[in-house]
Amino acid sequence: MKHPIFKSVLVLGAALTLINCSEDTPVASNPSTDDPIAVQPGENNGNLVVLDDCWLLNADSPMLIYPSGIVTDGAGNVIGTFVGTPDNGSVVSVDGSTIIVTGVNLGALTPLSPEASIPTPASSSAAALPPASSSNIQKPASSSVAAEQPKSSSSAKQEVITDGKVTITGSLDQTVAQSASTSEIKFSGLSNEPSRLSWNAYFLETSYSNGTYTIKAITVPEYFEIGEVSEFFKVEGKDYEFKINVTAKNNAADSPTVQTSSSAKSSSSQAQAKSSSSQPKSSSSAPKSSSSAANQTPASSATADINYSYGNMAPYEPIKYVSGGRSGSGWATRYWDCCKPHCAWPGKGGIKTYACDVSGNKINDDGASSMCDGGNAGTCLSQIPMIVNDTLAYAFAAVPSADGASCGKCYALKFTGKGKYETKANHKALATKTLIVMTSNVGADVSQGQFDIMIPGGGVGLFNGCSRFGWGSMGAQYGGLLTECEKEAGTAGDLRTKRKECLAKKCASTFGKDARAKEGCMFLATWYEAAGNPMHEYKEVECPTALKNKF
Repeated sequence: MKHPIFKSVLVLGAALTLINCSEDTPVASNPSTDDPIAVQPGENNGNLVVLDDCWLLNADSPMLIYPSGIVTDGAGNVIGTFVGTPDNGSVVSVDGSTIIVTGVNLGALTPLSPEASIPTPASSSAAALPPASSSNIQKPASSSVAAEQPKSSSSAKQEVITDGKVTITGSLDQTVAQSASTSEIKFSGLSNEPSRLSWNAYFLETSYSNGTYTIKAITVPEYFEIGEVSEFFKVEGKDYEFKINVTAKNNAADSPTVQTSSSAKSSSSQAQAKSSSSQPKSSSSAPKSSSSAANQTPASSATADINYSYGNMAPYEPIKYVSGGRSGSGWATRYWDCCKPHCAWPGKGGIKTYACDVSGNKINDDGASSMCDGGNAGTCLSQIPMIVNDTLAYAFAAVPSADGASCGKCYALKFTGKGKYETKANHKALATKTLIVMTSNVGADVSQGQFDIMIPGGGVGLFNGCSRFGWGSMGAQYGGLLTECEKEAGTAGDLRTKRKECLAKKCASTFGKDARAKEGCMFLATWYEAAGNPMHEYKEVECPTALKNKF
């Protein structure tokens, strides 16, 4: 453990130096009067970067203490937080392991304001200030903690705020043009990795390392719908909203405009999803498979407008591995052929699933003929994939015909970050993710270790009963829409982005009049990273409730 470094601070008002944030000439404040007097620049004082109303503390070097509890150095870099009471507080390091300064009395410090060239008189005595725990220090003057980011090539403004032990750097409210980039946001001081609760702004990318969660600066797709879109994240048990106002291309500067009214916008988490990405050599199909249009909800158009809410979310359940259950390695393919699933027929072993008609109604007649044979029984669209969080999702799948008696069994597919035929950024992006699948079908063209995931637009495979649904092109027989995108994107450039964006457009075009089918297709372009034939390690697990409820 580090040994705290204590530096007692003698706060004498007459010795405090106030630096003008907009001019080169520093001034000092005489506590006996309100009139500033000119002084020569001190050894430790340069031109301070003042983000908001704050207090200036001169220790070994200048420190600025903000009402939110954030403490920066003279250049505007966050170096710690202020804890304790206003008349006897301390500055501690960001990770809380070191006390940098102790014995600080805010009432004796000089208030600074970014707008003024003279000190802002303190509005109250230290005794009148509330306890300074994190974000409840009384401001010396009203204003939000926002200013030009000192070390960034972007012209966007940036906020530095604290919410409990969480420090947020960057604005949670931005205005960005199509084809322009968002500015980066960091959540630091975390004890565990946050969860992404929605996929509305599907193009956003995140990373987590050493207690810091980063929402990366990323380009808004050119075709993304104009208007407001919100993305939700759960950080340290609290939900935060990142709101983006998307404007028309060339209607705004290349850099984002940040609304500085934000503080951590807490919101009721809602599960929603978006899309992006794509990948190589993919395909597959399962015989006597399935399909049916459950809840055909008209969509606005079959254009590349993909700004919709992914509502097929599932609550988290701990993964429970089956002792002595099957395990191994293999790869995942994809299909959606609209046939009556193998497990919807009687006497197939295991648990029986439902079949649905073209309107999404469950069919109770076990002997009803499959759509692939001219009948009215097909796959239920309620069985599209479900997203749990950034790294966990649920889906239904076909297995080899030899495993036909395994209807209703579940397997956790942990992706390795590699592909069966090629490895691209799409496959690598799956490396931390797990997909739990429930067996609902079998396929004569499915091999051992292979799981054929049910995804609308994933390819019809050996059979095709989808003509009744009024959908557009289903793409390649094996691999569907993504296989087409792999060819169209070529082999050069950012293939992950190119393939994902291509697939998102095709999902919108093919399923423009069927919101549920489009939603399922978008799963492949969002959570699944448009990865074709990803490799995995699989283990048998107990089936999650969400899958059993849809079986």
